[in-house]
Amino acid sequence: MGSSRVSRSFVQELLSQIDIVDIISHYLTLKQSGRNFVALCPFHPEKTPSFVVSPEKQIFKCFGCGVGGNAITFVQQYENLSFFEAVKRVAEIAGVELPREAFEEDSSAVQIEEAGLQAAKYFHSHLSRVENYLSQRGVSRETAEKFLIGYAPPGYLRDLKLKSETLVQLGLKSSKGKEFFRERLIIPIFNHSGKVVAFAGRALKEGQEPKYINSPESSLFKKNSTLYGFYQSKEFILKERKAVIVEGYFDVISLYQAGIYGAVAPMGTSLTENHVKFLRRYTSSPVLLFDGDSAGRKATIRSAGLFYSFGCEPLVVQLPDGEDPDSMARKSPEVLRELLSSPVPFLEWAVKTVKSLPSVEQPELLKQVALAVAGLKEVNPFLFKEYLSRLSAEFGIDEAWLRSQLPRFRKREEVSLQEEPIPVYEKAFLRALLDGLELPIDVSPNIFVSQKVSKLYSIISQTGERDATALQSLYPEVSPLISDVLFMEISEEELRRYVCRVLAKELERRVRRTSDISEKVELKKLIFELKKGNLEIVEQLQTIN
Repeated sequence: MGSSRVSRSFVQELLSQIDIVDIISHYLTLKQSGRNFVALCPFHPEKTPSFVVSPEKQIFKCFGCGVGGNAITFVQQYENLSFFEAVKRVAEIAGVELPREAFEEDSSAVQIEEAGLQAAKYFHSHLSRVENYLSQRGVSRETAEKFLIGYAPPGYLRDLKLKSETLVQLGLKSSKGKEFFRERLIIPIFNHSGKVVAFAGRALKEGQEPKYINSPESSLFKKNSTLYGFYQSKEFILKERKAVIVEGYFDVISLYQAGIYGAVAPMGTSLTENHVKFLRRYTSSPVLLFDGDSAGRKATIRSAGLFYSFGCEPLVVQLPDGEDPDSMARKSPEVLRELLSSPVPFLEWAVKTVKSLPSVEQPELLKQVALAVAGLKEVNPFLFKEYLSRLSAEFGIDEAWLRSQLPRFRKREEVSLQEEPIPVYEKAFLRALLDGLELPIDVSPNIFVSQKVSKLYSIISQTGERDATALQSLYPEVSPLISDVLFMEISEEELRRYVCRVLAKELERRVRRTSDISEKVELKKLIFELKKGNLEIVEQLQTIN
């Protein structure tokens, strides 16, 4: 990103002016050992330092995992930067001026990055349009400016005057030419080095589905490795070696406004291995701060298992039932700060949480906890044994039996996660859309049983994209479902009947929402026809849209 090449002579000159010990000390605590300095390696879990820095040779080397290099390559790997960005970062840390002639710009990447910032500033200039909403959410103008929050007015594609391919790359324009974020609150997404590479849009009107949409993935934006809020809290995380993992954009924003720094959130997905690999470079004890409900418990256990598998010891803050980080930061910031000042180790939290549940619910959650702890087996077998023994003692379970059951637990979990049951009529409806069906009425994503179908339908309806290959490229998370749908063997008659069924469900939703008797009667007549498989009533349906 940013530039493809930097002159060799400048790199040599920069390395001659800096001290690798000073650069690496910006990230790690180094201890002198003879002529060298040592530290725990940030690139793999270890208990005894094997990471060595030589001030004499101006290089580093880990004798545990084999990684090594100079100050620039260290920063490149530690911060997950391109070589060019790492050169700029090293120069920034060392206070060395960057002569412009030393760089040969990659014009396309630079143009997209500049366009991203231009678009973010444009949306931010329309902040007044969402001030009432932000006020209701407790977000101050100062905080909105810090995160460049804005609004996407109708006609923004015309106003921005950017190239079509740039607009598509940033996700501002769908492949069909529509304004992707029209009339939504806009949250610019900064990459870890501070470039605006994508956007998130929050619905503001009733019936505007889905609630959040993100720019599609691109060469500059990867959801499974980008953490929202990291850029704004980067210096704090580097200095304090602390990070708080939350779930959403407004969790990050509200915590920051409350003076709680270091909060980061995944991009509308669960935490991934890439996120964990990145975070472990900055902290060995991340704090998990999720909603205080059953879904929050499950997310905590799953995330802890990921961190354990990479040698980190996660800590947990339990919020009261019905609360989330956003609500707590707004209503009770002092209480939240107090909770965050004393997070508890995951296992301690897990034991207390399982015991607090009704006895009938305990076995399933205990199984999930045991699976999370199993992540330690390869990276720290001694700690794995200790934790398994504690679970055995706390719940009166034979340790040998518990250990023997772990592979079975994992197998059952993998089977249960393989495929959610998707009604055939919902898959058929998607097939009709991909085949080019134009719907006579708008359908709410909330009527679908399958969350996967709801997500793919939302993408299609928001972007207008119907080409299966394009959808699979832009949205890899729904690619398996698209393939499944395309492999369906289905007749035209069955397809029509299933489309009618979905349209009937939409009308049933509208019947429940209206209090107008005559409207209810009209809708029920149409539902009756649809349930007979009658698609010849398209014109009548269009009149109620």
